[in-house]
This record gives sequence, structure tokens and C-alpha cells, in this order.
Amino acid sequence: MTPEFWGQVTGIIGMILIISSLQFKNKILFYAAQMSGNIFYAVSFLLLGNVAGALMNIMGIIRGVVMLQSEQQRKLWQFVALNVAFLAATVFSATAGGMGWGALFSFAAMTVGTVCMWYGNDRTIRWGQLLGISPLWLINNTVISFSLGGILGECFSIISTIIYLIRVRKHKKVA
Repeated sequence: MTPEFWGQVTGIIGMILIISSLQFKNKILFYAAQMSGNIFYAVSFLLLGNVAGALMNIMGIIRGVVMLQSEQQRKLWQFVALNVAFLAATVFSATAGGMGWGALFSFAAMTVGTVCMWYGNDRTIRWGQLLGISPLWLINNTVISFSLGGILGECFSIISTIIYLIRVRKHKKVA
């Protein structure tokens, strides 16, 4: 079995974890599932030769840890440090990693995700997912490196996010 085969398999596992995270209202469960999915996506992208995607997912794991650790007392310097780290990983991916301009899609997706998770509530996070994060990762997963798990994952994330937003909206109308 080839590295590409295993890259697709680990991407599908990552997809399952990320999709499930979008249904959790509990932020700890949300971040834990996101981090787990990022581990599998990082391995997947490495096996598929997408340095930027792998580095952004590794940074996503670090972001999840920071988010969990600082849930109550987030500091501006942590937010800035995360985004500087994403930028550094993007520059490395674009130059030494040979990704060129393609590294910008995963960078933009991770930056939008960080802003939404840092300053937003559950609905803000889901809207960020629907309007920014998923479309940017979908471009990365189709144009930069063909990742079946990534493509399906973003399609399912969009659908799952829409379902979540409908559920929350209906619940508010009932209350």
C-alpha cells in the first residue's frame, strides 16, 4: 500500500473526527475532537505531500491546546503568537516546503478559524466554518493536494454546520 493510500485513509479518519466536533455544544469536547481530527489530517497531508496543510494542522493542535488552557483567561499575546506561528509556518511551507502560493489557502482557513474560536461563541464559530474555513480548506483539498478525506470532510462540515445552525435556531423559537 502506498503513502497516498494511507494519506487518504488517515484523511478519512480525520474527517470523521472533525465532522463529529461540529455537533458538540460543549467547547471542551469540540476542541478535543478538532485536535484529534487535526492529528489525522496532519499525517494525511504529510503522506500526500502537502507541507502547508500538514503544518497548519499541527498548528491547529497547538491552537486547540491553547484554547482549552486559556478558556477563561485568554490573553491578547496568545492570540497574536498563534497567528504569527501560522504566518511563519506558511512562509516556511511556501518557500522551503515548495508549496508556493498554495500555502495561502490553509493559512487563511486557520487564521479565520482562530479569530472565530478566540472571539466568538458557538454560532460565530459555526458561521466562520460555513463561510470561511470550509470553503478555504475545500480549495486546498481539491487544488493543492487531492485529499478525499479533506474534500468529503469539508462538504460534510458544511452540511453539519447548517444542521447545527438550524437546530439552534429552532430551539430558540421553541423557548
